[in-house]
Amino acid sequence: MFEDAQALLWPSFFVFATCILLEWIVSRAKGISLYEGKDVLCNLGIFVGARVSQPLFVGYTFYCLKFLESVRPWELPNTIATTVVAVVLTDLAYYWEHRLSHTTRVLWFFHEVHHSSRSFNLTTSFRLHWLGRLVAPLIFAPLILLGFSANQVVLFLFANLIYQFFLHTKLVGKLGWLEGIVNTPSAHRVHHARNKIYLDKNFGGILMLWDRLFGTYQAEVEEPEFGVLGKFRSNNPFTVQFHKVPGYSALAGHMQQVVRFCKGS
Repeated sequence: MFEDAQALLWPSFFVFATCILLEWIVSRAKGISLYEGKDVLCNLGIFVGARVSQPLFVGYTFYCLKFLESVRPWELPNTIATTVVAVVLTDLAYYWEHRLSHTTRVLWFFHEVHHSSRSFNLTTSFRLHWLGRLVAPLIFAPLILLGFSANQVVLFLFANLIYQFFLHTKLVGKLGWLEGIVNTPSAHRVHHARNKIYLDKNFGGILMLWDRLFGTYQAEVEEPEFGVLGKFRSNNPFTVQFHKVPGYSALAGHMQQVVRFCKGS
C-alpha cells in the first residue's frame, strides 16, 4: 500500500492543477477576488519545496511505523472490516495530531505556516511546513501497536490529506445535512478563520464527528477572516517557513540590504 500512496502522487497533481484553474476561472467570472498573485506564488513555492522533501518524510514516517510492526504483540487480519476500522482510526489519530498542533506551542511552530495566508483558495492547501511530519510517527504509532499495518496507515493518511485539498475554497457553500458529519469547505473555512468564535475549531480530517464528540465543532455563522492572530504577513516562502526561528528576521533583513546594494551598484 505504500507503493499505492506513491502512485497517487502524479494523478493527484493533475487533479489539483485542474481544480485550481477551474476555481480561478469561476471566481473571475463571478467577480470574486480569491487569488492574489504574490500569495499564490508563495503557496506554489512552498509546494515545490514540499515535493522535494516529501519522499524523505514519507519514507521516514513509513519506516518508523514499519519498525513498530516488528515489535508489536499481534497483527490484525487484512479484511474489509479491519480496513474500514483503520480508515476511521487514522482519521481519529489525525484529529488529535491536528488539535495538538494548535494547542501545543512546539507543534504550532510547524502548523502556523498553514494558517498564515490572508487568502483562502485551493492553493492555500499547499501552505505547509516542510518539516511538519517530524512528529507523525509518534501520533500514529498506537495504530500499529493495535495491529494495523504501516502500509494501511500511510495510505489512509495520504488519502485524508488529498481529501482536504478540496476543502480550501470559498466557492462551495454549506452542504446541508452533511455539515457536522463530514468535513466540508464551510467547516474548514471556520477552521482557518481568525474570528474569535472560530479559534481552535473543526480539527477533523474527513469526519466532523470527532469535533462533535470532543466539543470542538463550530458551524459557519459569520464571514470568516483568514490568517493568524497578530500582524505577521509575508509572501516569501522561506520567511513563512522560518520567521519564528531565532535570528531569521535579522538574517533576512541583512539579505535584503545586500540585494538593494547590488541593485544600486
